[in-house]
Amino acid sequence: MEHKLHRTDRQLACAGAVLEFYRDTMVLPDGQVQTWDYVHHKKGGGACTVPVLPDGRILLIRQFRPAIDREALELPAGARDSSGEDPAVTAARELEEETGYRPGRMTKLAHILTAIAWCNESTDIYLARDLEPVSSQHLDEAEEIELCIMSLDELCSRIFAGEIQDAKTVAGIMAYRSFLAMEEQKNASASSAEDSSEPSDSSAASGHSAASGISGSSENGSQKDSGKGPGNDPGNPSGGFQRPDTLLDKLQRIVRRARTG
Repeated sequence: MEHKLHRTDRQLACAGAVLEFYRDTMVLPDGQVQTWDYVHHKKGGGACTVPVLPDGRILLIRQFRPAIDREALELPAGARDSSGEDPAVTAARELEEETGYRPGRMTKLAHILTAIAWCNESTDIYLARDLEPVSSQHLDEAEEIELCIMSLDELCSRIFAGEIQDAKTVAGIMAYRSFLAMEEQKNASASSAEDSSEPSDSSAASGHSAASGISGSSENGSQKDSGKGPGNDPGNPSGGFQRPDTLLDKLQRIVRRARTG
């Protein structure tokens, strides 16, 4: 799709170690021409983790951020070593360096664009579980990090109260919350499917009773209809099985009648 808003030129204004700052010449939908700022992240961005401890609480870091001139509560995160680095590798490395914990399992939760209006920086967010304490923190010379542990409910309350404002942290906590809800829904559906595929105890008992009743009625009805259950035939006091007449039996009876006249 061709857009009326488009760029006609991009000029590098300043280059730093990680970021490059450009001046873009933009043509607006109404034809006006303006100069916009664009920030290019040389490594593309970074990655962060939602580290969940065995008791379900979440491990975070607190550090001073000069850009906002105050401390911030954040998920462990960091920039890629290169633009081609696997963000999962970035996330695991930064988690261990900043907290001393190594993840046993990692699950991709989200991919976000941090400041989509003027920057290309992206952040991949991972759920980190089966955490193993392997070392002390390995901080950069500029890092002063304090570890914090909080429950998911407390973190959500702090986000809704505006106390946690870091974009990747808000996105990561909300993504983890949605992940848990979907897991719970899948487990409930699986449990419901298992219950519907197996007869309940009452149904099984009812089916057994019905089967027993049918079997009993068949046997009793057969004896009642024939009138020849064991011990009920006067001509057969032993109650044994009576052999049906054969042609020889009939001829012998005729001969006996003829002799007796």
